[in-house]
Amino acid sequence: MQHAEILERAVKLAKKGAGYVEPNPRVGAVVVKDGQVVGEGWHSSYGGPHAEVVALAQAGEKARGADLYVTLEPCSTVGKTDACTHAILATGISRVIYACKDPSAANGGKARSALTAAGIEVVKVDSTPACDELITSFAAYTKRTLPWTILKWAMSADGKVATTSGDARWISCDESRREGHEERARADAVIVGRATVKADDPELTVRMGVKGRNPVRVIFDTGLHIGLESKVVLTAAQAPTWVLHAPDVDARRKPALEALGVKLVEIPKGPSGRIDPVLALRHLRDQGLHRLLVEGGPTIHGALVDARCADWIRVYMAPMLLGGVLAPGPVAGMGVPTLEDAVTMTDCHVRVVGTHDFCLEGRVSRHREA
Repeated sequence: MQHAEILERAVKLAKKGAGYVEPNPRVGAVVVKDGQVVGEGWHSSYGGPHAEVVALAQAGEKARGADLYVTLEPCSTVGKTDACTHAILATGISRVIYACKDPSAANGGKARSALTAAGIEVVKVDSTPACDELITSFAAYTKRTLPWTILKWAMSADGKVATTSGDARWISCDESRREGHEERARADAVIVGRATVKADDPELTVRMGVKGRNPVRVIFDTGLHIGLESKVVLTAAQAPTWVLHAPDVDARRKPALEALGVKLVEIPKGPSGRIDPVLALRHLRDQGLHRLLVEGGPTIHGALVDARCADWIRVYMAPMLLGGVLAPGPVAGMGVPTLEDAVTMTDCHVRVVGTHDFCLEGRVSRHREA
């Protein structure tokens, strides 16, 4: 088997992680011994095991003396997972072949030094357009100041997220809702606006049998009007809860919220008169929150789309019609004047969820650079 053939296989594996691993890069790995593939894997979930670790685990004892092919230079630093170089050293791999150098300053070029010092041969082969494309978003992310932001909503076939009376439970099926909880478990933070808290009183925790930690619950609430009786406030001592508000709020409301465990964060207002979404997201990344799941509603979705802060869209569409001029759609905001100004999606995927829901997801092609 030739280098190019094996790396092509690794690229196909890596693509399976699209939408689930960001802002981490999509990576595929293949373990080859005596010309035969004995293990393979891909990075399948943000915070989950990296491609190299999955491939080495599948190879087991056959990894000793084998070659490890990776689309991207293995990581050599400890983050949400242990360094992949540690796993490589522990399994007795004799040679590592990779296509792309890691673009991050914290890791780029360091794997070669660590592995070579331990007697492992390291080969950097010429990359391919397919390998380069896998890390395009990751390379851009290392240079910008905003977190990776996913907008997720469920809607009817005619594009409504609730009826004219506000009834929205449940538009999507159980299987779609479970996927939403799985996404929460992958996220560093889940975000809604105060209107969603008032209308739905959500818990914003990981449930429905899904295992994983609860994300930080973030509520955009310009005027700090969130009710003390809401579930997110009453359970703030059990699950981290942050309320982002403008500077000019009634300070008398703060002590009761803080006493219940809510973290209050002051964010300046933007041109809309609400808290500035760019400054809000930049603050969240500064606090170490890199993958954000925005669950609504239309106002916050619209603000983030207007500000070009969304990276990925995941839409669950149910086969029902709600109708009504006043029934809300999923994205409010200022909108665009022409179709040429539309925010478009690329790398799109459509699949059936459960017995009848459709999920459309894809990367947002126009994003704020900073």
